[in-house]
Amino acid sequence: MSELAPETCRRFPGFIDRFSTPEKIIMRISFYGFIVVGAYGIFLQSLLWGLLYSLFAVAGSLLVILSCLCAHCPYPYLHDTCLFIPLPWIKGLYKHRPQKMSRVDKAGWVVMLAGLIIIPQFFLIANPLVMAVFWIVTLPMVAIPLHYCRRCRHVSCPFNQVGARQGQA
Repeated sequence: MSELAPETCRRFPGFIDRFSTPEKIIMRISFYGFIVVGAYGIFLQSLLWGLLYSLFAVAGSLLVILSCLCAHCPYPYLHDTCLFIPLPWIKGLYKHRPQKMSRVDKAGWVVMLAGLIIIPQFFLIANPLVMAVFWIVTLPMVAIPLHYCRRCRHVSCPFNQVGARQGQA
């Protein structure tokens, strides 16, 4: 199950139950922003590659990220909150799968996210200003492992750091 055991919650108070509106706004601007800026930078170099990246981003988000990561996450289904995606998109497209993420699920979404960030770099190098904007918009995503993953109830996510906290007790 992807929900934390009650004894774990008692031992480690401070787990996130809901995300605030500012947190959602910042993370959604960052997530969608780096994709849009990356696509823009690619379009400046190549219309074909810009279209391919855009298709990769949309299809990958809908078919891989939502399916492999979000469908396992307890937040949209049990807490009615999500940092990245409007709840109707998740709930309407995927049934909650509370079992642990498989290795394929973990690899799928990590590879997808890496592709969304790495692919634009080959094109953004030609335009340092757009590359700088890309990384400025991407910067809040660094808050995920530093801030959110240490308090997250999605314990089967490969970035979740609850296990590390349990070892500190």
